[in-house]
Amino acid sequence: MDLSAQPATEYLGPHGSKRFYTNKLGIDICQYFWPAAPGTNPKGILVLAHGHGGYLQLDFLRSQGPGRLSLYEGSFVQQLNAAGYAVCGNDDRGAGRSGGLRCYCDSFNDYVSDLLDVARCCTTLGIRSFEERLPKFVCGLSKGGCVVLTAALEAPDLFGGVICLAPMVSLEKVAKRGLNPYLRPLGKLLSRFVPQLPLLSAERNTMYPDLQYEFDRDENCYHDKTRVRNAQEYLEATERLVANQAKLRMPLLLFHAKGDTLTDPEGTQRLFEAAESSDKTLISPPNMWHVLLKEPGNELIVKQILEWLNQRTAQCAASN
Repeated sequence: MDLSAQPATEYLGPHGSKRFYTNKLGIDICQYFWPAAPGTNPKGILVLAHGHGGYLQLDFLRSQGPGRLSLYEGSFVQQLNAAGYAVCGNDDRGAGRSGGLRCYCDSFNDYVSDLLDVARCCTTLGIRSFEERLPKFVCGLSKGGCVVLTAALEAPDLFGGVICLAPMVSLEKVAKRGLNPYLRPLGKLLSRFVPQLPLLSAERNTMYPDLQYEFDRDENCYHDKTRVRNAQEYLEATERLVANQAKLRMPLLLFHAKGDTLTDPEGTQRLFEAAESSDKTLISPPNMWHVLLKEPGNELIVKQILEWLNQRTAQCAASN
């Protein structure tokens, strides 16, 4: 499963492209651009953010099963393109094709900064259908949910709406499990002196073990315990998000299954209630866990996302 050996058309499709961008830390970040399908009327731009341990292709393209790389053909991204949406995103530092120590950040804001970079540059590169006039939306899965919500708070004028799939909003429940209550008071100290140490375990997908097996077989994913610095940065990032969640005033579409044991659905419920947005929707998909674009029932979620985007882009077009 060598990412560098996969033919580009398999993950970029017939019209997509990628480029490597050196960020402010000197790390090469792989950015992806999938234009709206030829012949469609471009409606908007969707910027994607992936989850912890994964990479953009894994989370948003079509799975072929264990031991095989995901494809553009038949994917969520292709459906967006066919509906008139240009799609972009990046592999986080330490993930996928990007450089850096695997699944490590010095600061959570590194992820936010790289997301804002691709969101801002996508309309400056001359790529078809990435037009400055189009509204931009942002969509994050799990840790990527915290990234996109933080980015929306930092640059509220950049995005016309936020979509979150099982977002990492609160880690209070996680902090109470196993050894975590004992390690939490030491978090800042450990983060300072042994930041790269893998220490904290994550929940596994027991509801859909085939998806867990697929993740485990993907050598491009990070399978070790969460590094100390990341754990501390995730905790502090969610605390900042909770402190500022009332300031979320743009349209919000939130999905979180009540059976999710990896991220806390109650945290998403509280964010939904606190956000000052007058256009907000929270959906709790039944019989699902966390990997919402891959688990049974994902087709309905994709349909709901497309309907939501179509309604808001139509409103933008009418107001212009």
